This record gives sequence, C-alpha cells and structure tokens, in this order.
Amino acid sequence: MNIFKQKGTDREIGARPPVGRRVRAWSWGLLLALIIFPVVSFSGGAAWGADAFLEDLHYSVNVLLWHDAARARITLKSLGAGKYLAEISGRPQGMLKTLSGSDREERMQTEMAWRQGRLQPLVYREESRRRGKLHLKEYRFDYDRGRLELWELKGEALVYKWHTTLTGPIYDPLSGFYNCRLGLLGPIQDGQVFKLKGIPYPKPEDIEVQVGPETPEGRKTMILIRGEAYKDKPAPVFAFFDPTMVPKHAWTRIWGFGKITGELLPGGKGLKGLKPEVAAHREVGAVPES
Repeated sequence: MNIFKQKGTDREIGARPPVGRRVRAWSWGLLLALIIFPVVSFSGGAAWGADAFLEDLHYSVNVLLWHDAARARITLKSLGAGKYLAEISGRPQGMLKTLSGSDREERMQTEMAWRQGRLQPLVYREESRRRGKLHLKEYRFDYDRGRLELWELKGEALVYKWHTTLTGPIYDPLSGFYNCRLGLLGPIQDGQVFKLKGIPYPKPEDIEVQVGPETPEGRKTMILIRGEAYKDKPAPVFAFFDPTMVPKHAWTRIWGFGKITGELLPGGKGLKGLKPEVAAHREVGAVPES
C-alpha cells in the first residue's frame, strides 16, 4: 500500500489503537517528543555545552487549540570510539504544564555503536518521574550472546524482567530514526520504503517508513506501525523534512483527544558533519549487514 496515493486526509487513514500502546509506536514518527502526551521533560542534556552536540533541534508543540503548549528537543552526541548518545526531551508550558503536573519528567535515550555499516543500539532507556516516583525500563542489546533483555527499576535496583533472541536487527525509536534519516538502511528517495523490527515487548510490532516526494513544504514521510495491537492496520504519523533531512514539521492524531503538531524553531543545530566512519560508509555506498 502506498500511503501517498491514497485519497483523503490523515484523519481518514489508519487504525486507532489504545493511547497507552501508541507511546512507543508514535515515537517512530521521528519527532517522538512532539507527539507524546504528557510531553516529556528531562534535564540530562542541559549540562552539555552546545559544541558537544552533533545535533540539537528545538520544536514548538501545539496541542489542540493550545499554541506553543510545549517545547521539545532532539539531541545527538558523540561519545568517541564510534559510539553515540541520542536523546529526546521536552518541557510542557502554561496550561499543559498545569494539567500534566509540574513535577512530571520523562526521557528516552539510546546509546548506539557504529557496527556493520549502521548504528546499532546498545542500551535503550525509557525513564519517567511521576509524583516523585521514578519509573525506568532499560533494554540491553547483547550481540555477543544474541539476546535482548529488559530490566526494570524495582525499589532502588534494576531487576531482570524479560528477554528475546536477537535473530536480526531490532531498533528502538532513536536508533531507527537516525539510521533511516542518514540513509544507512537505503537511499532517501521518492517511493523508498524502510521496514524495521521494533522492540517486541509487550507484543511484536513492525515499523514501516514511507518516503514521499519533495513538496514546497519539504519531503513528506509517513510512519506506519503494524502489529497485533493495531490489527494489522497502520497508526500513521506524518512529517516533512528539509533538504538536509532535518524534521521541520510533524503531526499525528490521538484517538479521543485530537491533533498534535510540532514545528522546528530557529537557532538549533542540524546534523552536518558526520563522524569519519559514517561519512566513509555513505561515500562508498556500502550496504549494511543484517
């Protein structure tokens, strides 16, 4: 199915799974921080100097009739030795801050390593602070043992909860975002379709990224989430990218709530200078191993 050939609006396309199940699904929409409610907020990246970031993008978020209801941020930092740290953050403002709780904090963070022609996730974390209590899930990718484990915070310690076999590439939202956007899984061109396996917890899900044509607003892209929770129908997120593949505008609809949009703000830092290992890969047009 080619989304860009369908008639109708984004409102008419796709199934409407429960809100709780769509949190990670929407994160595949490339502007994850713009489409989670309540909007995520964390301070981990604030201690880094601006020059430490390879990328530092800021967004204004509109929620229903609330203009600039939140500010969101996407960052990428080199850790050296072919390793990277990607994070997504945000901060509710005004009425949204009042409704979602001023003490609520969340973050999503991925440590990645350059291996086999792509950025492989090493550790993916989902962290939330609600009413003074910390909730943390940590997914650990052990490629030597071919095992993906989930550890969850219980009290003051991380406790093993679940595992599955790594039989092929599995992507969290951030590693999927950067691999697709950097062209490491294939060229960015009209009609290109990227199909990825998401973290299969609590249920398996597949992610499909459809690259559309260049338009006056930018290159249109749609992200579809497929799986048992969606009854094999898409849960669409839409985005426009500028010529350097920086996401400039994104939107989605929350069933029973409404439309949420995000707009790129001026003054950020887009990814320009790639690290040598990634730049060399793109120059020779290597194909990543599965």
